[in-house]
Amino acid sequence: MAIRTWLLAVCLLAGGAQQAFAGSMNKHDPWDPHHINGLPPEVRHYIAGICKSEPSAQHDFATYNPHERRWRINLEYLRCDGLAEFRRGNQCLDVDFVEVGSEYRLASKHYADCGY
Repeated sequence: MAIRTWLLAVCLLAGGAQQAFAGSMNKHDPWDPHHINGLPPEVRHYIAGICKSEPSAQHDFATYNPHERRWRINLEYLRCDGLAEFRRGNQCLDVDFVEVGSEYRLASKHYADCGY
């Protein structure tokens, strides 16, 4: 009897964990505005100047290289009104910000093939 009770408990826990995991996966929005909120103020200000509406971004939108103290912003992973002028056919603008003292400054802008 104790073995049956233990097996039932294991099955219930495993089923509940599976449902919890599936539920958390369905709630994740790939276009999350929080991918922007954690960026340095200078980068957020640049994005605000581009966007004519509330921006949201995918996870790969911003990458940080700690050795170069550089943020790479990939605009193909940004969604907002006003981006059309930053795309040329299948090419999207990539922007780099480099840490200078306690701030980040725009270091370069170039067009590259869009990653989507």
